[in-house]
Amino acid sequence: MEISEICVLMKYEFLRGATTRQAVANINSVFIIQVATNATVARRFKKFRSGDYDLSNESHGRPKTQVDSDVVKATAEANSSQSACELSLMYNVSKQS
Repeated sequence: MEISEICVLMKYEFLRGATTRQAVANINSVFIIQVATNATVARRFKKFRSGDYDLSNESHGRPKTQVDSDVVKATAEANSSQSACELSLMYNVSKQS
């Protein structure tokens, strides 16, 4: 199920006056798996109460990469004596990056 479809269901539940818990129970009762959580519905209901009925989904994932990984890889291959720590300092990213 697409998140946009779940958002439509949340808007429907909000407009009919359901509480967050009622909305979660109603939405999840239709599907075999849990598609709505209290936190998600509460966040969306808060948005609806403020008058924002936009159903597009905000990105909550990882932030966009600041450095092109191909550039870092090329730098590391050009000078294999550089450590991950040195590369991270050079490009101002974490060592895990």
